[in-house]
Amino acid sequence: MTPDDALHPLQPEHPVHPDDDLALVAAGEAVGPEVARHVATCARCTAEVEALRPVVDLVRVPVPVLVAPPPGLWDAVVAELDADDARPAPPSGVAATPAPAPTPAATADVLRLATARPARLVSPWWLGAAAAAGLVVGGLGVGALDRPAPAPSPSVLARTTLDTLDTREARGNASAVRLDGHLDLDVDTARLDAGPGYLEVWLLNTDGKRMVSVGVLRPDAGMQRFAIDQALLDQGYLVVDISREGFDDKPEHSGDSLVRGTLAL
Repeated sequence: MTPDDALHPLQPEHPVHPDDDLALVAAGEAVGPEVARHVATCARCTAEVEALRPVVDLVRVPVPVLVAPPPGLWDAVVAELDADDARPAPPSGVAATPAPAPTPAATADVLRLATARPARLVSPWWLGAAAAAGLVVGGLGVGALDRPAPAPSPSVLARTTLDTLDTREARGNASAVRLDGHLDLDVDTARLDAGPGYLEVWLLNTDGKRMVSVGVLRPDAGMQRFAIDQALLDQGYLVVDISREGFDDKPEHSGDSLVRGTLAL
C-alpha cells in the first residue's frame, strides 16, 4: 500500500464523483444503479445532495394539468349564481332561508395550477447558479438591513365573503390583491373541517364550464396567499370555492364544497 492509498482509502471504490447527477438525485429523479450506490456510500456526495434539496424546491416549475369535474357540479354553480341575482334581499331582522346544498355536476374543462405531479426541473447547472446567487444575495442582504425600505401597500382589485352553502354563514373572505407587480388571491377563513382529507381552493368560471385549482389550503394557517394571473379574472374566473378533497389520486373537484363566494370587481 502506498502512502497515497493510506491517506485516501476510499479512492479505489469511488474513483469519480458523479457531480452532474447529484441534482437529479436531490430532485428524486431516476439515476443509474452505479450512481445510486455511489451516493449511498459516499459521504461527500450525500452531503452535496442534502445541500441541493432546498435549491431544487426553489426551481421547480409546476406543470398545469387538465382534469374534469364530477357530474352535476356546474349545474349547481350556475343555479347558485342565477339564484343570487334573482333573490331579493331579506327584510331587516328577518333571516334568509338557507339555500339547498349544491349537488355535484356536468363535465367541464379544469386547469390545475397547483398540482401534486412531479414538477419540471431546470438543468443541473441552474441549481449551482441558483445556490451561488443565494449566497451573493444573502451577503448583500446583511448590509441592507441597516436601510430597511418601507413595505409596499397591496392594491385590492376584488373581494368576496366566503359563505357556507347550506346555511349561508360567513366563514371567511377572499381578495384579489396586486403587490409588487404580482397578482395573488388572499384567502382568510375560520377553521374549516377537512375531514380525513384536505382542503383545496378553486376559481370557478361564471360561464359554468371551466374551473381552476389554485392550491391547497392549510386549515390552521390563517390568511394564505395564492399566485394567480390577471387573465383568469378577465376570463370570468371569479367564483372562489373551497372544497374538501380526499387522498385518492383524483385531481378533479370532489363536489364537496364547504364555502363559496363571487369576487366583485
